[in-house]
Amino acid sequence: MKQTSLIRPHAMGRILPSLLSLTLMLFAVSCGMVTTPPSSMAPKAQQSTVQFKIGDSPADRVFAFEVTLGPISLTPDTGAPVTILSGTQRVELSHLSATSVPLSVLSIPQGSYRSASIGVANPEITFLNSAGQVQHIEPAFNQTITIDFNPSLAISASSVVSIDLDISKALSFDAQGNPTGVNLNAASFSVGSAAVAGNDRQSDDDGELEDTTGTITAVNGTSFTLSVTQTGAVLMFTTDANTEFRDGASLAVNTMVTVDGITRMDGTLYAARVEGSEDESGAEAEGLITAVAGNPATSLTLVADEESGKGMASGVGSMVTANVSNAQFLVDAGDIDTAGIGGLPSAPEFPFSASTVHAGQRVQLESKESEVESSGSEDEDGGKGGSLQGDKVRLQQQTLVGTVSGLQSPANAGPVTLTLTVASDSAFAMLSGQTQVMVFWQPGTDLKNLSAVSNGQTIRVRGLVFYTGTGFNMVARRITN
Repeated sequence: MKQTSLIRPHAMGRILPSLLSLTLMLFAVSCGMVTTPPSSMAPKAQQSTVQFKIGDSPADRVFAFEVTLGPISLTPDTGAPVTILSGTQRVELSHLSATSVPLSVLSIPQGSYRSASIGVANPEITFLNSAGQVQHIEPAFNQTITIDFNPSLAISASSVVSIDLDISKALSFDAQGNPTGVNLNAASFSVGSAAVAGNDRQSDDDGELEDTTGTITAVNGTSFTLSVTQTGAVLMFTTDANTEFRDGASLAVNTMVTVDGITRMDGTLYAARVEGSEDESGAEAEGLITAVAGNPATSLTLVADEESGKGMASGVGSMVTANVSNAQFLVDAGDIDTAGIGGLPSAPEFPFSASTVHAGQRVQLESKESEVESSGSEDEDGGKGGSLQGDKVRLQQQTLVGTVSGLQSPANAGPVTLTLTVASDSAFAMLSGQTQVMVFWQPGTDLKNLSAVSNGQTIRVRGLVFYTGTGFNMVARRITN
């Protein structure tokens, strides 16, 4: 009987190559030679815990520059934009010169990013005009600004991304140097990233957190959550047996505290010092002193660049007057290096008391009162003022810009002293009546973005400013360009 072939001869030419391909594939799989096509096995980018911070470069006569920031996003070289700040935050920038404060801490993909998008709206500027009067303007502005990076911004492992706004490049001025409006664009910002540094050598742009003030919203064992006054950011700090608690500080919900700390290599935040302020019934205001009444001082007036606590509703840029007849005068030393110069404020070169407090210094006023009395009337520029009972007056760090003299040779480390001459029409000079400040550059002073400092150079110095009765001395925390 003739049998019927199950496979026709002409089909063998198609089947044999397929069988050969299958045999080769099975052999390759057994040898570990085959990988799934990239489209189905594309590895996800590793995540990195990133701290986003905001800071500024100052304009000499600006007391306060408050603006709404957000939303903020980063666009990677490949892929969709990554949201950094989904909502908005109201931020005052002038007091952040030569330092920065967190906007957010979150996990994002590692890699290279080609641009940032930042929403900016509703700026308010308080400044000292050329006639020595405090003025306030609120120019209309609401834009989303795109900043292109060249080269791309690299983010790997635990990182800190710093966004700096140069106020002098964000405003328009008249011939007398008075701000007249806002001129914000991509050139107003600079953005940089840095890997978190070792615990013992951190600066503000690679992990250090200094003078971070806020309200404790939760406590869980050795950790606490802080709602930051300056930005509204929510940060979780850990503590241990080495954490220093000052001025009666305790981890209690609704307590206002100031935290100095570091970022650990895994991106978590550690509180090295926690300084107590007031509880939920108290109030605080920070800013530059414009007037001192009495000798010793019985009252101080300042332009607020930061306010917190119950009843502080007059707003950033307002004039706050405090009765300080019975106040304690304290120095918020933070990480200031005091080696070899005596204690602060006990050394004769660095006094701070009712007899030496002076216009031009930046201070924090603390009040235990539950309500702050509002003046109820608008001043000449349309702003509102208020008054409070000052229980504590704390000297705060501030930044001065000036020209260097008095160095015997270029310096790249302390200890050394130099003379800083500020502009005669700067707010500090107009309020204090002096243009020269003796700067004490300590071994622990950070030198940032500079390899050395020479006579004739213009620099920014952040630190504590003291009045000796005849002149001003400054202990430097950071020197930068």
